[in-house]
Amino acid sequence: MESGTMYEVYWKLNSRPFEDGAYPDYYSASPSHQASLLKLRYLIQQNKGIGLLLGDHGLGKTYLTHVLERECLDDGIGPFIRLVFPCLAPGEILNYFAMRLGIQTANVTATESILVQVEEKLREIAQNGGHPVFVIDDAHLLDVEQLDVLRLLLNLHEQGTCRFSMILSGRSDLLSRVQRIKALDQRASVRMALQPLTYEQVQTYIADRLGAAGAEEIFDQRAVRTIWELAQGVPRRINQLCDLALLVGFVDQLPLISPVEVEAAADELVCIQA
Repeated sequence: MESGTMYEVYWKLNSRPFEDGAYPDYYSASPSHQASLLKLRYLIQQNKGIGLLLGDHGLGKTYLTHVLERECLDDGIGPFIRLVFPCLAPGEILNYFAMRLGIQTANVTATESILVQVEEKLREIAQNGGHPVFVIDDAHLLDVEQLDVLRLLLNLHEQGTCRFSMILSGRSDLLSRVQRIKALDQRASVRMALQPLTYEQVQTYIADRLGAAGAEEIFDQRAVRTIWELAQGVPRRINQLCDLALLVGFVDQLPLISPVEVEAAADELVCIQA
């Protein structure tokens, strides 16, 4: 039996609740995350064009957009088109979006020609009741020329015949980058900033994740406080600590996870990341 399977069986889990990745079923609605999610829904439902989702690494920006995607697709809103490699050249970004919309651009290189085709496709999607959502991860890495291409795309939205939304997700310095292009900055009517979790929110977060995996209390209260202190309220770090602590507890055949196992997990993470 593989250790991963034994880990789940030992703790009576349906799955691994702290696994990295986009699993919307494990969403825990902290005030900061839920407020941002509601603003993103507002952005799309009211056809506002562009929104900025800001936050440091590990706070759950990408994860939140996956939660948003599931909710929107359930409501018939889509498609969601993600750009996870923002290092593409400006023209390549536009080409990527065009191809994801189903446009054949192999023999087209001029930006104007691609925009014309994108406009026609977006109008067709709108007439059929669709609402594409473009999500750009790590958008703080975009330079002025790349952002300017997004501005050109948003020009189509301003005309009123193309319904779509755009979400730029990145670290807080994304804001200053967007502000360099006034025409883009002025259109970003929805702006959200994710915050680290408080101690009380970490308690809820861990309980929600365990509950979604079919388990009850596994971490004692001292362990939860240790996780909060070591992770500084960052969900990605919380996931890493909890996942490794559960593995340590399984290996040692413990009934509950205490601060000792959490600190052992933290030491292990330091060795892995060193």
